[in-house]
Amino acid sequence: MDSIRALVLNDLDYIENAFSKVSQKDSFIFADLDTFLQGKSKRIRSLLSILYLKANNYFDISNEILDMLFACELIHNASLLHDDVVDDSFLRRGVPTLYDKYGSKLSVISGDYILSIAVEKLMQLNNNKVLLFFFDAVKSMSQAEISQYFSRNSDISIQKYLNIVQGKTSSLFSACVKASALLSGLDVNIAENFGKNFGILFQINNDMESDSADNDKKNGVNNVVDILGIEKTLALKDNYKEELRKILLDFPNNKYTNGIKDLIKLL
Repeated sequence: MDSIRALVLNDLDYIENAFSKVSQKDSFIFADLDTFLQGKSKRIRSLLSILYLKANNYFDISNEILDMLFACELIHNASLLHDDVVDDSFLRRGVPTLYDKYGSKLSVISGDYILSIAVEKLMQLNNNKVLLFFFDAVKSMSQAEISQYFSRNSDISIQKYLNIVQGKTSSLFSACVKASALLSGLDVNIAENFGKNFGILFQINNDMESDSADNDKKNGVNNVVDILGIEKTLALKDNYKEELRKILLDFPNNKYTNGIKDLIKLL
């Protein structure tokens, strides 16, 4: 992962610096929330989006695009604070969650507050299409979480699982990549499809990890392995990897395209 990140490190540093400035500009950010925001994170949505642009020979990554990606990461972090409450999670990234330390009320309010900062940042872009991309993503994320909640302790089909994954995780990946494409003049439909497939693959891979599987079991959530079994789950992952490889066939052969391929291999 470090070698992939190194390809776009300067751009990722801009986003990390934006996170470090949040608490400096805003007296409402308390120490534990600041630690959470600046905690260890791959910034995978930003990493993928920047690689996507540079793979398509778009190298002039503007501050406007990076600010949009920062807002995307804020939305993701806000959703994690909410998820911790929904899932009764006491650890996140190896440290106690805000939910564990302060309870559900402060965790939810903190998530709402981070979300408001993201909306403010997006509004500053003065681009209604980008704004709608993310509003639609947040709506899809919320709908998927509600659907998953009411599916607890019951068998679900693989289609319903994928619908939940598409809303819960893939929608934000898709919003980030297609907003990046829009702001750089690339084909939005291709970007949307790429982000969608990558997001689904990412979540399937995450659901197979032991910590996530244990959390799902605790909350009565049937994940992909419960539905399909391990062999069919691996085959499903390969299908999404193949869809992504097909899209990449039309990309220029450069180190950034290879970086995306390497990222896919890690999943």
